Formats: sequence, C-alpha cells, structure tokens
Amino acid sequence: MRNKLLLLFVIIASCVFISCKPSNDKIKNDIKIKEDGLHVEEAYLTVNNAQTVPEGNKVQVGERVSLRLIIDGWHVKNGRVFFDASQKTASSSGTTLAINPSMFGQVYTQGATLRDAKYVLLYQTMGRLDDPKNHIVITFKVWDKITNKSVSGSYELYM
Repeated sequence: MRNKLLLLFVIIASCVFISCKPSNDKIKNDIKIKEDGLHVEEAYLTVNNAQTVPEGNKVQVGERVSLRLIIDGWHVKNGRVFFDASQKTASSSGTTLAINPSMFGQVYTQGATLRDAKYVLLYQTMGRLDDPKNHIVITFKVWDKITNKSVSGSYELYM
C-alpha cells in the first residue's frame, strides 16, 4: 500500500512539474530566443505586413516575411535609444542567401525614441530555393549600442 501511495505521489508530482514548466505563449512560430540583457515580451511572424504566419511556418515565394519583436530593457540616453540589428538568411543545407550586418545603423544615427525601439521589425522577402528539400533558416540579433545588451535567435520557414 505504501509503495502504491508513493508511486501515485510521484506521478502527480511529475504531472504538476511538467504543467508548471515556464513558457511564454507570446513567442509564436517556434521562434528560438536567447536574451542577454534585453527582454522579448512578444515575438511572431507576419506575411506582407498583414497576416500572421500560421503554425508550420509555411510561406510562398515572393512573400515578405516580417519578424515582429516587442523588446524591453533598453538604455535611454538623453531621451534616445541607440540600437541596431543584424540578420542572416540561409538554406537548411547551410548556403548563405542574404546577410545584413546593420539593419538600423543608417536609419537611427541620432538614436530612436523608446517607443520605436520597443517595436522592432525585421523582414526578408522569400526567394526560390534550388533544392525543394531545403527550408529557410533566419538568424537575427538586436542589440543596445550603449550597453551591448542583446537578444538573438532564429526561426525556420518552409516553402
């Protein structure tokens, strides 16, 4: 009897532990996030700035896929935030398709408002892949130029 009660306790405790595992349901589309001082409140993908990309991340050639990030933790200097972002697009076989090491460096030379820095949009227009077995892997990084705090991550898109 004691063994059965112990087994029941272990099963219940395991179920509670698994269901209490911390998760962020505001990170969608299987976007992998690594926070290093900045905090991502929300992350999701849209197509052509309107429709949310459905589960499975299936997109079409010619569509503009946007990663939408809501970020907190910026350092404000004289009412401005100084930040930048980079993005790399590659095939799943490892071929680099596009790389942009500075997406905002030319745009926000005088810094941005805290509101503009909070809502970050990174995009890539989908081209055709040579091998239909491949899919797209996009890696990104957004960082605070004053403190070097950052957030980085990746996601995959399927044609």
